[in-house]
Amino acid sequence: MNTAVLLRVRNVLPQIVVLVWLPVCFVLGMANRSLLPPRFFFDDRHIQDEMLTAAGPSSDSFITMAWLYRLMGADDHPTAVQAATMIAFFVLLFTCAPWSQIRAFGIVETGVLCFAAVSCAVYLAQYSKESLVLLLVLVLMSSMRWSSEVFFVVLVFLYAAFIRPYWFMIIAVYLVLRLLFKQTRRPIWLLLTIAIGMFAFAVTATAVLNVDLNSFRDSVASSRVNSIYAQSAIQDYVSVSGPVSASVNALVSMVLLMVPVPLLADLSAIYLVFSVLTAGLWLLLTGVIVSGMRSGRLRGDTRLARACALLLAMVTVQAIFEPDYGSYLKHLTPLLPLFLVALVRHRARPSQSEPTYLVATAQRRAALFEQSSSDRHGPSVRPHHTDRQVEQGGVRPADVEPLRHHGSPLTFHPGRRQVEDPS
Repeated sequence: MNTAVLLRVRNVLPQIVVLVWLPVCFVLGMANRSLLPPRFFFDDRHIQDEMLTAAGPSSDSFITMAWLYRLMGADDHPTAVQAATMIAFFVLLFTCAPWSQIRAFGIVETGVLCFAAVSCAVYLAQYSKESLVLLLVLVLMSSMRWSSEVFFVVLVFLYAAFIRPYWFMIIAVYLVLRLLFKQTRRPIWLLLTIAIGMFAFAVTATAVLNVDLNSFRDSVASSRVNSIYAQSAIQDYVSVSGPVSASVNALVSMVLLMVPVPLLADLSAIYLVFSVLTAGLWLLLTGVIVSGMRSGRLRGDTRLARACALLLAMVTVQAIFEPDYGSYLKHLTPLLPLFLVALVRHRARPSQSEPTYLVATAQRRAALFEQSSSDRHGPSVRPHHTDRQVEQGGVRPADVEPLRHHGSPLTFHPGRRQVEDPS
């Protein structure tokens, strides 16, 4: 009996952890102004100051955000803003990782969820520009219909036009990556695409604005030389003297955002924890993307493809603009639930009622070929592995590639990733 009870507790332990941790984070978020140092609320105070005079959209993004809060009647209700932001973030968490799936969480998934929730309590439970990013991500992940993605793109253009212009770059990279995931199964093309994109940004900055690509980060960092933010400032790692060196510097910055080695030099316990968690997240996501591209999962799993594309697009552009690691984590926080999407979708086994993209495509094309062959030449040769064998696990989905019609019966071979013509 005791063993049975322990097994039941073990099965629901991740859900118990979430039930306890989320209320704790909610309380922390509601009390964060009295618990955290003032440096965490620079944007919050700036927006509140602008609320006194903000009368409409402005070239100053803080004034525009202050006007939006006033328009929603939230200018005198900071506590309500904190609560609403936390609730919206929890909705996004459960959109990315439904309650029924949390039961199957391991230590990694549970840790990611807890890290995301406490980051929200620290960085988002206040007046912030990131509250709109949170809503953008919620729109993207709430429905897998193409119309939701179009709506997301439209909203991003508005957000970029009035609040953060560099989101034009983020949405451009996102759309390129979405197309790339559908067109290729070779991860090397992903690396080349990011490198080419960074070089294109560097050339554009030089040709159009007559500045180096690193100047955007330097202009912000220069105002923080003697401030507390300088403790985690992001440096130039390559001497910049043109588009090539600027793009190389940005690529190095991108890698060090994913694996924050420079922070370890400060020998701080907080920086050590942050570095380990951040590196773990990005290394896990890298593994998911590589295996997802090779298996073809990113072609057919829309939710997984959207999450991976937006996370990669975000960190690519952050490598150009972020002045310090604190700002980096703050701006990344609304996207943290997307790491859960990647982990959950990658580890989930395809159900028998919902075959993966590769299996479904193979079955559909095999049926069409058999029908066509039967009409012309009579009954055709059945594939060695039937649909039922595929459904029962006789053939792994990764071993089945979308079939190519060569005008003759097709055969499947276990352990191979190609479809051969028996002739």
